[in-house]
Amino acid sequence: MATINSLQSIPVPLPIFDGTDYDLWEKKMETLFKSQNLWDIVQQDRNENENDQKEASALYLIQQSLAQNVFRRITTKASTAKQAWDLLNKEYFIGDAKVRTIQLRTL
Repeated sequence: MATINSLQSIPVPLPIFDGTDYDLWEKKMETLFKSQNLWDIVQQDRNENENDQKEASALYLIQQSLAQNVFRRITTKASTAKQAWDLLNKEYFIGDAKVRTIQLRTL
């Protein structure tokens, strides 16, 4: 569980990414980051980030929302929220529904 919205301290379970349905997990996490004013951290390189606390919070949320088998795949490769986000996107995102439909038809 994570405490969401520091003003209200409401504990909510994080969406857990287990290697399937990346597009749904990504949307949930994007909404979570925006609600915590962390979306800019996920979108920027660390050298552009001035707030180490926000960086650590964003990376922590990503790490906590991954199943162990997925977390192991990024743990040594990603030391910032942006690196983790981009790596997950590259490894798991196949495209939107339209792209997937076309890919399935070609198989």
